[in-house]
Amino acid sequence: MKHDERPYFFIALFCFAIGIVRYYILEGWSLWWHIFTFFIQFLFIVGIWQLVRIINSKLELRFSFGRQAVTRILLQVFITLVLISPVFVISYLIARPYIPSDLDNKHLIMLAVIMFVTLLLMIFAFYAYDFSSKLRVSIEEKSKLEIATARLNEEKSLMQYHHLRNQVNPHFLFNTLTSLDGLIHSNPDLASDFVQHLSKVYRYVLEHKENEVVSLETEANFIQHYISLLKIRYSNALQINMNISPVAMEKGIVMVTLQMLIDNAIKHNQVDPAKPLTIEIRDEDNLLHVRNNKQLRKQIDNSTKKGLQQLKQLYGFLTKHPVTVADSNDFFDIKIPLL
Repeated sequence: MKHDERPYFFIALFCFAIGIVRYYILEGWSLWWHIFTFFIQFLFIVGIWQLVRIINSKLELRFSFGRQAVTRILLQVFITLVLISPVFVISYLIARPYIPSDLDNKHLIMLAVIMFVTLLLMIFAFYAYDFSSKLRVSIEEKSKLEIATARLNEEKSLMQYHHLRNQVNPHFLFNTLTSLDGLIHSNPDLASDFVQHLSKVYRYVLEHKENEVVSLETEANFIQHYISLLKIRYSNALQINMNISPVAMEKGIVMVTLQMLIDNAIKHNQVDPAKPLTIEIRDEDNLLHVRNNKQLRKQIDNSTKKGLQQLKQLYGFLTKHPVTVADSNDFFDIKIPLL
């Protein structure tokens, strides 16, 4: 049942209950007369309900319920009584010949009081219904707004991530081309391997640029080419060890997560043959650990400190498990939830 249809259902239920009482009190009435009275009573109460609704809509334009609630309710009662009273009087005059002779004025006054109280109850019932309807709409609108805000935040995070992922790091490109230039003269065969690995790195980015999530196996295969480029450049000064289980390989991961985390470790730490930077990539309990020993640089160039934060935000939209960081004196360990 729709929310707007509920008042009419309860009015019909109320009229039906009154009809049952009337059936046992007025035994001389025929069944058809009781049914006819039920429909007249139902239409009459529905008419009062609609009248209260119209009056309320007019008063709502002039009197705020939040600031002038008492004035508005009193005016609602007064105007409704003024408009309904002629109907009661006419109904009484029409029904007067059919009123049992044993009903004196006291009974009629009591009946009028009951009808007046019933009218007041209808008005307050309407306000309760109107308030609950507006509260329901407000909650629904708030819920829709929260969902829309969450979607906008997710889209914003995705846009920031795509921008971060797709931009070519000028330092990486400069160092890569410098290494390639040196290899062309000193070791042409190794330079050829270098170019092949570089082409596969950028091919991976181009082929999967529309995907937020790829399989860990796909990411791991790509990162081997990236590691090969880094090993040619840094040689024994950089050690990257991967130990990922077959089960974890079937899980998902945000594209170029490993590249970003490896770059992050290299950017913030010294890479020296005397003190190699060691990066360990392994899985444990549906988490991917990317851990490196800490030997921090004294000065870091071109660091916006936004990459890891944007990665956290993106994973926050994809899974309920957060990206966590364990930062100790000796190690920096980033834990990525597998999707």
